[in-house]
Amino acid sequence: MPTGTCPECEADVYVDTDSDKGDTLSCEDCGTELEVVGLDPIELDIVEEDDDEDTDDDEEEI
Repeated sequence: MPTGTCPECEADVYVDTDSDKGDTLSCEDCGTELEVVGLDPIELDIVEEDDDEDTDDDEEEI
């Protein structure tokens, strides 16, 4: 099974052989949500959460 490196804690993260770019998974060591950004070699990046929900709540209050 191919592995990538967690950019947060540098642990080896196992990636399914049928994974595609854009797929998400969690680092088993630190729990960080990761996105597959490269396949050969496997490259992982931290998933950034959208703050759009907070913005929508603020607009409704106005």
